Amino acid sequence: MSPIRVLVVGMVALDGDIVERITGERQDMTVVGRVDGPAQASRTLATSGADVLLVSASEPGPLCAYLDLMWSHPRLGMVVVDPHDERGVLREFRCVARVAGTGRWSENLVGAIRAAAGESNVD
Repeated sequence: MSPIRVLVVGMVALDGDIVERITGERQDMTVVGRVDGPAQASRTLATSGADVLLVSASEPGPLCAYLDLMWSHPRLGMVVVDPHDERGVLREFRCVARVAGTGRWSENLVGAIRAAAGESNVD
């Protein structure tokens, strides 16, 4: 089975580095790129074949543009990280699934990415 390909979008460098470290510790995940916005994400999706967009919700408005990408790439999942929430709340979007995190934030992140990719939440 190939690793889940994660495209990190619109995250400040520190947050992106943390996400890359967390996903890099998992054999079933790989970060295929880091981009700044929906236009770059669209171009990268065309070549990377990412399974999951990992998006920062620093501002609520820009998220709508990423929903368009989900329509043009139906197998694409999206995980939204809310940096303003003290718990680093994660929301996973995929038209069919919802992740309820019960563990540490890093484990919840891994579970949300796996769910968005259509994978099991089991390590």
